[in-house]
Amino acid sequence: MSTLAGCVPGIVDAHVNFFDPRTPPWRLHRMGLVPTPILRALPDPLLRLTSRINDEHSFSGIAGPGLMSSRYRLREYVRDTAGLASVAGVPVAAVMPVDSQWRRRVSTAEAPDSIAKDMRTLLELPYGAEMPALGGVIVPGDERIAGLGVRAVLDEDDAGLIRGVRLRWGRHPDPFVRDWSTEPDALASPTFRKAFARLADRGLVFESLCYSHELGQLAALASEFPETTIIVEHLGLPVGVFGPIGSSTGATAAARADILALWRERMSMLAARPNVLVKVSGIASQLLGYGDQKSGNIGGQHILADMIGPLVLHVVDRFGPERVIFGSNAPLDSHNATLGVIVGALLDVVSPRGSYLLSHLFAENAQRVYRMQLPDPTG
Repeated sequence: MSTLAGCVPGIVDAHVNFFDPRTPPWRLHRMGLVPTPILRALPDPLLRLTSRINDEHSFSGIAGPGLMSSRYRLREYVRDTAGLASVAGVPVAAVMPVDSQWRRRVSTAEAPDSIAKDMRTLLELPYGAEMPALGGVIVPGDERIAGLGVRAVLDEDDAGLIRGVRLRWGRHPDPFVRDWSTEPDALASPTFRKAFARLADRGLVFESLCYSHELGQLAALASEFPETTIIVEHLGLPVGVFGPIGSSTGATAAARADILALWRERMSMLAARPNVLVKVSGIASQLLGYGDQKSGNIGGQHILADMIGPLVLHVVDRFGPERVIFGSNAPLDSHNATLGVIVGALLDVVSPRGSYLLSHLFAENAQRVYRMQLPDPTG
């Protein structure tokens, strides 16, 4: 089996979720109050209302059942990567934590302080030495708040560790698939556009979490702001492309073919914008339609490679080796695949393309785009 040994000294994992639901700023309100069978029988309006008080993270395919009730920080991540070197040939050299604000939305007045608390918590983790290095931090944006809610935090970033702003703006017509935004057309908001125009001046990237049917809006944004680097998370999230998810998405072979065709078209459209990159992350996400059992929905590395291969290679072929970035999405997909299975499956898919792609996908692109200054592993 091919490995990364000789290509890179270590993997840069550009999408890791650290959180502790028991403590601020990630404290969760109690969920799981309504049984799933009852939820599935509700009409759409009641379903959307009820899902707000239920375990929406597992219910909507974001995370495995009960996952968000346990702390996940650097030590848990290192535990999960303990056997990764035997698969990849190298360890994880650096991580890029992304916003994991699972609490309800904060007010305009609370946003800067809330984000600052997130930053302090993330920066206090024991990076380096026996742990991966910190490659930088991606902070959350909010399309409703002037300055994307982070202007004060950016101004006070004395360590210079903020590398980008992440906006979760996806909305899906299926009521069982989570809406990340309350705004039906978030990218068109004058408030958002004004804030977005300043990102390039600060040298920040824009990370987008949306669904595949919305990628045309992102392509239009990329054309309007060609100087701003945009990163599409989770391969553009073609929800239901592998199987049923939500109430009816991907429920038939014809529906899945339509999802795949639209995704391919929109990703090709984005590839024509040179300021757009793709994060090869979330490849074991439940949202793709792997099944709804509590665990083991994929079945192993080779099955995952067979399923995700056509999507990954379409992205690589359209965007090229210098515009793709690896992210594990740990730990949100762990009920479907371990980190070793995720990395091993990607190696199975892309290794035939050669060491140049491997080195750029798993390390060099992230180091360049996020301006990482990592310690020399040779000392």
